[in-house]
Formats: sequence, C-alpha cells, structure tokens
Amino acid sequence: MAVAAAIILLLLSGWVNDHPWAWLLILALGLGYWYWRRSPAPTEVKASPPTLHPQLLEKQLAETHTLLQELPTERQASLQSTHSQLQRRLDSPTVEVCVLGQSAYALNQVHDAVATLPLEHCTVQRQTLATVPQADLVLLTVRGALTASEFEMLRVLQASHYHVLVVWYPEMVQESDRPCDRVAVHLQQQLQQLQIGQDQLIPFTPHNPQALTSAVLHCLTQQRANLVLAGTYRRAQQLHQQAQAALNHYRQERATPIIERYQWLAAAATAVNPLPLLDLIMAGGLLVRLTWDLGQIYQRSFRLADAEPLAKELLRLMVQLGAVELGTQSLGQWLKGNSLTYLAGSCLQGATAAYVLRLSGLSLIHYFETAPQTKSLPLVTRLQQSLQWAQQRVGRSPLQTLGDSLGLPSA
Repeated sequence: MAVAAAIILLLLSGWVNDHPWAWLLILALGLGYWYWRRSPAPTEVKASPPTLHPQLLEKQLAETHTLLQELPTERQASLQSTHSQLQRRLDSPTVEVCVLGQSAYALNQVHDAVATLPLEHCTVQRQTLATVPQADLVLLTVRGALTASEFEMLRVLQASHYHVLVVWYPEMVQESDRPCDRVAVHLQQQLQQLQIGQDQLIPFTPHNPQALTSAVLHCLTQQRANLVLAGTYRRAQQLHQQAQAALNHYRQERATPIIERYQWLAAAATAVNPLPLLDLIMAGGLLVRLTWDLGQIYQRSFRLADAEPLAKELLRLMVQLGAVELGTQSLGQWLKGNSLTYLAGSCLQGATAAYVLRLSGLSLIHYFETAPQTKSLPLVTRLQQSLQWAQQRVGRSPLQTLGDSLGLPSA
C-alpha cells in the first residue's frame, strides 16, 4: 500500500512531467512491488523427531515401572512380566517379521519365499489387515494399486514408525504387458503420498524372488539393531498405555466410594437446610474436601488450601454452563415452604446436592486423568472439558428434570 501511495503522489505532484526518465522509475517500483507480493512466504522448517536410542527406551520403561508400582501386586503381575521381557529383548535380538496382505495366495507365496531364507534369530508370521501387527519388519503384499484398506494400513504403519517393505506381486507378470507398467506408476504415486521411497517397493514373482530375498536379507543384516530397538520401543509405549489404563481403573475403584460418601453428606445437609441457596454453599465446602481427597488418590501433591481454588472454579463453571441452574432451585425452596410438600422439597434438594457432588467427583476424575495430555490448555478449558464429559455420563439433575416438565425457566 505504501508503494501505491508513493506512485500516486508522484503522478499528482507533476514531478513526472519535469523528469522524462521518471516513468521508468515508476515502472520499476510497480514491478518490484508485484514481484514482492508474488514471492512465497518463507516456510517454517519442521523440527525432526528425536532420534531413537536405547536411553529413550530405558526412560519409557522406567516411567512404566513407576506406574506399575502404584498397582496392587496381583494386578501388576502380568504387566510386570511383559515389562521384564522388554528389558531383556535388546540382549537377545530376535527379529519378528510379519507378512501382511489381502490376497491369501500372494500372502502364502511371499511368506514361503521369506521363510526359506537362512535367517538366524528371526521369526516369520503371516497376518491379514485386521489389526496392526506386533512386528519389527512388515512386508505388505499387494497385487496392484493400493486399495483403500491397504492405503490406510500403510498410513497407520508409517505413523507408528514401522519399517515397511511393500511387496508387489502383480496380477500380470508378462514383461511386455503394458497395463502392469501403468499399475506400477500408479502404485509409486500412491507410495509417494505416504512418503515411502522407491527402495521400499519390491517386485516379486515365485519365478524371480531374488529382489525380495535380497532386500529382506540386507534389511535384517544391516538394520537388525535398529529394527529391534524400534519394535521394542513400540511395545514399551503400548505397555505404558496398558499400565496407565489399569492404574486409572484402580484409582476409579478407590475414588467411587469417596464420591458416594460425599453425595450422602451433601444430600443430608441440604435436606434439613431451611435457608435459600445455602445448599450450594454447603456443596462448595464439601467439594473442597472432595477435591483434596481425590487429589491424594491421583498423586496430586497439594494442600487442602490449594484445593479450594480448583473446587470454586469447578462450581462456578457448573452454574455458568447450566449443570446447576439456579432458576430450578426456587422450586425446591417453594416445596419446602409448604408443610404438606416439605418432605418432597427436602428430597428433591437433597437429590440435587448429591447430583452436584457426583458430577463434581466425575469431573475431577476426568481432570486428573487427562492432566498429563492437556498441560498446555488453560485451567478453565480443561475443567470445562471434564465437566462436559461428566455431564454426558450423569445427565440432568432431579430438580432440572422436574422444572423442565413444569415449564419453569432455567435461568
């Protein structure tokens, strides 16, 4: 814009008429501005992922061991056995090769060709595309261009950093057959989309298996240590996820009775409360204590005073997002104001207070479990996500349901 404004000022000032060469200057400014607008912005260079090394595997196994120590002995036995096997796997590097494919005929032919190789400390298995294999080296057999399921499997394997060789067993094997050439070009284009190099595409026929056997032998001899390390690290990550899921389940079992106890306390205190809206204040006080108790289960090292801001923010969000609608609270107070309906109002308000504590407890469980994955998000956003998750599981409160059926406003 500044260049355009300068050109317009020059034209209006009459300076161009006094200097014949000024038109060349204006033309140069215009071309320079046009070239500058068309030049692409510099692209950011993405940081390459960290190089996999044994220390990274040791760190992953150490973190998993820490999780297992929190589980009871009877629950960690099978996981601890797998953990010990992974620790010993690098000392006895047996490479596991998996042959994948949709065509049973091609799958068997490729498997037989690889199984007959003189391979030491190597196991070969065959498998369909139903699940992601537990293997160090994957041979994906295809008969032509990639199908949708084959393309998706390759994408998953690439994302999980598997070493993959795509074994092409063509439908037509005549060298003079032009359709095979077109299929090969199409197949190479598909592999380029997945950033798979041409050296990973291996042609194969039962009469000419040398290309496949040479590629497999070269891979197993030159990259054996890297294959075993990468495969062990993937298994270690899966074991870590299993240990985390088992620990979360164990913690939920310990947290559920605590939440239920606070539900009964909130229901009893609110049922006998004669003052309006004091039930939310009492629920807030119980929520602070509940937050601290659940924090101890989830290894959150904060004091009781530190739990108060978290509990208050959660209660504020419940009111703001409509989990506890103040407009329906007046229904319970109105019922308690009449001697004939006092018992009904007390029960409804007690049930609502119990609902608040249960919703809060489930929200805190979700918040503590997902905290490691959402550290970059603000506290309010993380609590909102946890509260919405808990609302889907619990539903609406008893007073809200009754208020909606009577057409009462929710604000």
